[in-house]
Amino acid sequence: MAETSKQSSKNDVALWITYINIVLYALCYQLQRPVEPFLVKTLSEQDDPHAVSRTYGRLGAFFSTIQMFGSPLVGFLLDRFGIRIANSIVFFSSAVSYGILASASTMELLFLSKVPTALQGAFLVAQATAATATGDDTAARAQALGRMTTAYTIGATLGPAMGGYLVDKLGDLYLGARLAVLGSLVSVTLSLWFLPGGDVSSVDSDRTKVSFWDEMKRSMEIAIRPNLWPLLLVKVVGGMAASMNSTALPLILTQTLNFEPSQLGFSMSSSMFAVAGFGAVCMAPLASSLGPPWMARIGLVFRSILIFVLAMVVTSAKGNDGAVVLRVVAVSILHALSSHILATGLTTQTTGGVAKSEQGALLGLEHALFALARIAAPPIATTLLTTPIGFWSIASSCCAIDLFLVTLLALTAKQVSEKTISKWGKDDEHSD
Repeated sequence: MAETSKQSSKNDVALWITYINIVLYALCYQLQRPVEPFLVKTLSEQDDPHAVSRTYGRLGAFFSTIQMFGSPLVGFLLDRFGIRIANSIVFFSSAVSYGILASASTMELLFLSKVPTALQGAFLVAQATAATATGDDTAARAQALGRMTTAYTIGATLGPAMGGYLVDKLGDLYLGARLAVLGSLVSVTLSLWFLPGGDVSSVDSDRTKVSFWDEMKRSMEIAIRPNLWPLLLVKVVGGMAASMNSTALPLILTQTLNFEPSQLGFSMSSSMFAVAGFGAVCMAPLASSLGPPWMARIGLVFRSILIFVLAMVVTSAKGNDGAVVLRVVAVSILHALSSHILATGLTTQTTGGVAKSEQGALLGLEHALFALARIAAPPIATTLLTTPIGFWSIASSCCAIDLFLVTLLALTAKQVSEKTISKWGKDDEHSD
């Protein structure tokens, strides 16, 4: 009993420190989001909006390429060295990235600042912590993942608003990056000081002998399991739709509707704030009442509808007055909530479908696949924006993708519900 209580306390500390780190991580990352389109325009020295859009799309694709290769490595570091070391590496890499960004006076340096983000997988490590600490309790895992997303969105709510405000008031495009260096180093200190040395459930000594290439083979085996491949495919293709929208919308708002940095930041922050509150209060009851499979399907259906509503709002607007901003914010909030329900429903299923010893490999694989989707999405989005129907082409594509994915989930529901454990790892929940 005493040992169980001690382990429970240890898990709680790991979770709460991780929540704090995720707030800082999101705050630091999101400080740059409303600034980046303006930074690209300034450093690229291009007057043609389409040329700026293409450069912005290439930067996003480069960032995703780097993360695609880095995510499996972060998963490997998590399985091999545990939470403390993995977190410390992740946040130190973030500090290096922001340090380069803070002095980026050319587009080449702006691209170079994305290279250290190969190891910028803080949310990956956070998800593994949440999944491992809650065991087989589906509602508790959904709640922990929801709180993890809430922690992210708290930081992400403050970040864009602060970033836009700093630019508007001080005219400094780089101050946010300098603050992000400091925030990342605070997280390194918290990780080294408070987090446990191994995994929440302890690192299997046999696992520490496995090479990175064996981990890659294991990840590929996980990807093709009958209970996981439909969910992973939804994450990848659905992530592509989300990335197309997140690339196109800031460009439409800044170039067509002439949003100021503070207005763009307010729009982003409002959506994040709504997701934070929803995740903290509603995610566990939603998982208990609907179940993760229906959460994913409902999220996709609502998202497919709301992307059309968003297209109606932005294409009918004529400027950046307060009424337009509020309409954009209202629809963006609903769209973000739908994506949040979808993501939590999917992750609750995938993390519940593998052994604890496979959590790092699974989440590294998920993040790599999601990054792969985001490599293609920005160039596609910026190309579609140049068509005669502009943002409507984005909305039509995203809607078609989401409806296809709903059908896929319905057709594969039975096989997804069956848990499969491979030869690569034992099911730690039943291996006392």
